Amino acid sequence: MSPTRRSLLGSLSFGALGALGGCLGGADDPESESARRRVSGTEPDPTVLKVRNPDGETVLVDGSETNDEGEPVSVGRELVASAARAADLLVAEGVADAARERVRSFLDETDYDAETVYVARAGVESCQRLEIQSVSWDPGHVEYEYCRELRPPDEACEADTRVALGLLFRLPVALDGRLTGSGSSGHAPCQTTGTDYAVIDANATVPGNETAIDEGGDSR
Repeated sequence: MSPTRRSLLGSLSFGALGALGGCLGGADDPESESARRRVSGTEPDPTVLKVRNPDGETVLVDGSETNDEGEPVSVGRELVASAARAADLLVAEGVADAARERVRSFLDETDYDAETVYVARAGVESCQRLEIQSVSWDPGHVEYEYCRELRPPDEACEADTRVALGLLFRLPVALDGRLTGSGSSGHAPCQTTGTDYAVIDANATVPGNETAIDEGGDSR
């Protein structure tokens, strides 16, 4: 029995839809898979700026928003996805001048067509520092791993005192700015370290250089 006109039309319609689905980017489309890989990823050696504020509770504030006292609102964790948003971010009072300049340069030099800055706020003991070991991201979610160790003895610190630490990660992907979740995990001490010291006297204040910044641009 020869096929009916209706069945032939149905077969043609199915074929056309299948071809159209391939053009729109189906599950097997290499370009779609490539886009998914770019959205989710891990950077084992991230570009990150670490900035201390020994005199305040935050490193970055939002210049476009104020609280009831008319002061800029502190920035906790955020994905900075555009130069316009980066321009809204200001460095809080108490941050050293050299570090303030590095923050501004870091934000201004980011290519927001291909990169995103992830901002996180952390607290750390004055005589300790964080070593960032990796950062990972998925749509709307960022996590980083770190270890904690003592700062070099020639850098300023005060025992039993906590300071505000701001972390600015430059992610090698253009994200849309939505942040629905974030996290971090770490341990102390760092398992591999180049330091040859292990103890700072608990009652000591180490004078050091208050504006010391390492070669990578991170305040230790």
